[in-house]
Amino acid sequence: MAHGIPSQGKVTITVDEYSSNPTQAFTHYNINQSRFQPPHVHMVDPIPYDTPKPAGHTRFVCVSDTHSRTDGIQMPYGDILLHTGDFTELGLPSEVKKFNDWLGKELLRFGDPN
Repeated sequence: MAHGIPSQGKVTITVDEYSSNPTQAFTHYNINQSRFQPPHVHMVDPIPYDTPKPAGHTRFVCVSDTHSRTDGIQMPYGDILLHTGDFTELGLPSEVKKFNDWLGKELLRFGDPN
């Protein structure tokens, strides 16, 4: 069972009941992910890739799990590109090279809307 740990002010940090057992946590959340929504997580819908960026805003473009399938990805203009992992299928040097080449081309577009 989760236990609340009082902190300074009005904030209470709740320790997840599975925090001491990562295997059990993975099993629980993997099985229940379609029904379970942690209270601190808020789902957001992605905006269309061609949506103009409002003036004075910073746009983060987040991608992950491309698994060597970067051909045909429509990337929006952004200020900061975050690729959060799983960019190869097997971890082969040729896949890393292909990803690096793709990333180099994409980065040329970031920070410069033209």
